[in-house]
Amino acid sequence: MREKWAYLNDIEGCDVVALYTLHNLIEIVYLKEGKQRSLTINFHVAGGAMGYVECFEFDSIPLPPVKEHHRFELQKILHVNLYGSDNGWECYEELELVCEKASYLLYFSDGESYATIEKERAPSLPKLPHVEASLPKELFSVECFKENLAFALLAHGEQKTPHGLPYSMHLLSVTAEVINALTCEPLSYDEANVAIACALLHDVNEDTTTKITKESPIAGNKEVIAKGVLALTKDKNLPSKETQMRDSLERLKKRQNCVAMVKLADRITNLGDPPKQWDEAKKRAYLEEAKVILSELGYAHHSLATKLSEKIEAYQLYM
Repeated sequence: MREKWAYLNDIEGCDVVALYTLHNLIEIVYLKEGKQRSLTINFHVAGGAMGYVECFEFDSIPLPPVKEHHRFELQKILHVNLYGSDNGWECYEELELVCEKASYLLYFSDGESYATIEKERAPSLPKLPHVEASLPKELFSVECFKENLAFALLAHGEQKTPHGLPYSMHLLSVTAEVINALTCEPLSYDEANVAIACALLHDVNEDTTTKITKESPIAGNKEVIAKGVLALTKDKNLPSKETQMRDSLERLKKRQNCVAMVKLADRITNLGDPPKQWDEAKKRAYLEEAKVILSELGYAHHSLATKLSEKIEAYQLYM
């Protein structure tokens, strides 16, 4: 409960910029200290022999670009109230946003699309006590980093880089580029954890027999990470490497920036000394591919885009 209140406390007193929906998810974009932030609300439903749950899950990861604007235009959020009941077998929650001109209730309705927000609807559950809590101040979770690194190392096993080094060298190099970029242009704590997880895990699907899904024993927002790694994975069933790359780029453009930025970091890492066995044509094709990546995904993170541009320029020396 404390973690939930950390997200809810963060939006109190903030102006709402936009409201988006996607399936049973709602994203509130708000201004905090002059910067846009996101609160994404997952209307989580689960049931089985152990009971039934309708509760909210929160994170600060923006929804993918396919999200749609909600018809409501929220104003400044003055107060946030959480309502709920839990008898040990059944758990229910409602969320009230008290804005300047109206109140809005987020609740679970019947039907396939059960994520509902309604203006001036009265809560039906008991009000829960407010909890003083705040979002993490650190850049990312070290514990998540270690868990995902361990998963990646086990998956890649004895794999080597083209230069004969343990593959962990590549994974940690890409991750270092991501972390360095986040110190220059920070993202939210949750976005940073997704970006770092995807950097550590980005080659698992493509280069190992392990396939990452939301059920995999990885740390963080498993669904976002799994979808991110999948987008970073080239489809070997497509007829050519160029087609595979184009397909991956198109899928990355449908994911969040914290995922797409990993592709920039990956290519920055790979634009070092080319393997000795590469001929002129191979090096030139790799350089042209880097230019396409920059053109298609440069929007994802300005700092990484700038560095990739510099690496592309420097790579000309190997021609």
